[in-house]
Amino acid sequence: MLSRLPPTFSPVTTALALVLCFSTTVLLASTANAEQTIEGVEQDIQSTEQRLKKLDEEIKASRALKQKLAQALKDTEMKVGERQSRIKGLNQDIERYNAQLNKLDEQIQSEQSQVELRKQVLAESIRRAQRLGASTGLKVALQNDNPAEADRIGVYTAYFMRAQQNAIARQQENLSQISAAHAEALKNRNWLNHIKKKAANQFNTYKDESTNQKKTIAKVQSKITSKTQTVAELKLDQERLQVLMEELRAAQVAKSGYFLSGQGNYPLPVKGTIQARFGDVKSVGKLRWNGYFITAPAGTAVRSIADGSVVYSDWLQGFGMLVIVDHGDNYMTLYGGNRNVAVRKEDWVESGATIATVGDSGGQKSSGVYFEIRHNAKPIDPKEWVSARNGVKSAKK
Repeated sequence: MLSRLPPTFSPVTTALALVLCFSTTVLLASTANAEQTIEGVEQDIQSTEQRLKKLDEEIKASRALKQKLAQALKDTEMKVGERQSRIKGLNQDIERYNAQLNKLDEQIQSEQSQVELRKQVLAESIRRAQRLGASTGLKVALQNDNPAEADRIGVYTAYFMRAQQNAIARQQENLSQISAAHAEALKNRNWLNHIKKKAANQFNTYKDESTNQKKTIAKVQSKITSKTQTVAELKLDQERLQVLMEELRAAQVAKSGYFLSGQGNYPLPVKGTIQARFGDVKSVGKLRWNGYFITAPAGTAVRSIADGSVVYSDWLQGFGMLVIVDHGDNYMTLYGGNRNVAVRKEDWVESGATIATVGDSGGQKSSGVYFEIRHNAKPIDPKEWVSARNGVKSAKK
């Protein structure tokens, strides 16, 4: 027979009793005001869900707005870049006109100087011709000089003066053309300065618009961040409320007489062969069994016999992998010797839910489940609670 499962009184049994007593105390403490708070918790859960839904909608709308603003900012930044490039190009054109105007100014000054110089030469020539003409006539009369030579001097002087006058006219014409070019360049440069001023105003306008758009996007992002943080906090609150709700449900069950109402009709946790029953003497010493040991193939599903809250799901010396389910009214069921467990502490399980698989972790020689029912932390005979129509065979004595 099996020799390593818990005796009626042993250090292992004492440890198990402490686990059961602690679980019962916690459950009783949480059920003190269950009926008074469960409705409020349900309302809080609904209110939280509504707030989460509203926040999700607001976050979605804010993200859509942010995307729209980001596109608008992109367009504005493109306009800023275009105006910046335009101003740069205008500056280059203005600089070229400035250089052209400087060159034309130099040419105008040079032509004006040449005109003035030729005018001075012409004036001097006229004065000399006048003096020459007066003196030549007198000399011809007094000295009987050749009149033909005097005529030649007069012709030469007239030719020279006409040449000077023509040169002055040409230079004045050239000066007029240069002045016209200068006026045209000045007009073009002033027009470019006008365009540049308009482009600069547009650049400043778009730059201010870009700055304001960035500020607006930052505000929208701040709201998104804040609301996202609020959503995270509300989800944590929702999880806590859900845990509280489960505790309250367990508390409600704990004082409902639920487990007692099913007495005599509960199935056993696994189909197999009952190798040991409550009160049977163990193979070693005079120790007796506190529950059933049911042999079954390893890996077979172990199921909770009723609704309840998992209060223990871990290894315990002498029991192997152990699951304890609290069904309320201080009733608990124990499932030991499992290969592995499928539930965690504080999980809520329903009747028939798989909580573990059959193994031999309790030290038994064959795979199976050690099953106990306890009330007020004391073991009671399962035969008064389980149905005879459970398909479980008894081992032949």
